Amino acid sequence: MDDNKLEGTARDFGGKAQEMAGKLTGDSKMKADGKMDQAAGTAQKAFGQIKEAVRDVGGDYGSQLLDQIEDAGDALADQIDQRPITAVLIAAGIGFLLALATKPAPRVVYRRR
Repeated sequence: MDDNKLEGTARDFGGKAQEMAGKLTGDSKMKADGKMDQAAGTAQKAFGQIKEAVRDVGGDYGSQLLDQIEDAGDALADQIDQRPITAVLIAAGIGFLLALATKPAPRVVYRRR
């Protein structure tokens, strides 16, 4: 079983407990943090399931590919930790370019006189 799957399940469970504690105490921040942990745990669990499926189907090649993707993700996370402002600006620039690329073309209406 994949570590991400186990950690995701534990994080999801912890988030549910934190949300319940927030509801009982009336602490909206604790409740929101619990929901965020649940979402992160669910995503991590899904990532672990995908990794298992790729390893099952792809064999050694799938394992090597996943290891390379994890290494690249770790390197990217390190860069973001070192230069957070630069990372935010790059993400904003990429988002702006994607918005321009996916924007529908303007419709020009010609009227007869």
